[in-house]
Amino acid sequence: MNRLRLLIILLVCSYTAFSQVGIGTTTPDDSAILDISSTTQGFLLPRMNEVQRNGIANPATGLLIYLIEGTQQCLQVYNGSGWETIYCPTTNTVPVATNVSFSGSLNVGAVLSASYTYQDAELDIENNSIYQWYRADDASGANEVVITGATNLAYTLTSTDDGKYISFGVTPTSATGALTGLEVRTNYAGAVGTASASIARLNEFHYDNTGSPDVNEFVEVRLTGNLGSQPADLSLYTVTLYNGNNQSSYDTETLNNLTQTCDGLYCYYVFEPVQIQNGTPDGIALSGPSGLIEFFSYEGTFTAADGIASGILSTDIGVSETNATDPDGSLERSSSGVWSVSATANTKGAANSL
Repeated sequence: MNRLRLLIILLVCSYTAFSQVGIGTTTPDDSAILDISSTTQGFLLPRMNEVQRNGIANPATGLLIYLIEGTQQCLQVYNGSGWETIYCPTTNTVPVATNVSFSGSLNVGAVLSASYTYQDAELDIENNSIYQWYRADDASGANEVVITGATNLAYTLTSTDDGKYISFGVTPTSATGALTGLEVRTNYAGAVGTASASIARLNEFHYDNTGSPDVNEFVEVRLTGNLGSQPADLSLYTVTLYNGNNQSSYDTETLNNLTQTCDGLYCYYVFEPVQIQNGTPDGIALSGPSGLIEFFSYEGTFTAADGIASGILSTDIGVSETNATDPDGSLERSSSGVWSVSATANTKGAANSL
């Protein structure tokens, strides 16, 4: 008789244990198979993206998940034939990066400097955004590799970059809210040249003066070496003018078509276009056999939208001309690379005076 009573008690306990489960409570509700009680914690559903969700084998009807796909977040249930959204709460949007660009001479040993604008719809502040430089074989990004250790806004080009193309990417990160946005990349720029490419430089120009129309406008390029030591193919060197209003090129010419004068140290190539834009801002790019050498602007900076400087942020020379400038004046570059105003006399086709 005692054995029979013990068996009945065990069966009742077993039925009770398997009919209801209480977590955080010893008295689960009679209507619930699972009763969870807490005043300090919540119930957390499995969180996954669409690829992970679609990878669930034979989902049961009624299966619940919390979908997180980019900026989309939704509670979903499998209805027997597909996933159905039950509710999508208002979510905090991830931060974004805009105006991503970099500037600097694309020559081995030169320092490239990246910049961008951080934005967050909820005004969450930026916190440790992720930077990365990339290297590829051409402008389309063929055989792209991550440059190991190049995780700062500045990057110094090395001999490994010679002949390669460079891109910069930033992944914006906020301190609060939705933390990590999507990486935004610049176009590839290049090819990177060797130090010998620095023999060519933008040397002097004039773009604005008193009276209308402007007169004596020109751009001068200086190449190191006398006449006998100039590059064999000057058509590989190009001057390109950029309009900062639309960031696009509007005139271009190769050095073999320009007026050439030489002294014992340098040769000077003078480009005299129909007109040069009057700034706020505008720019001039110089390219050579290995790609972009310099991209300067006046009266501000901008990122080129096309041509040899596409995707590159210009470097402002720091001086400018106005509609009160003398028609014979110019902006000259010193031997150390500093630009200055030559108020009343240019040195077009000859050594600079400043």
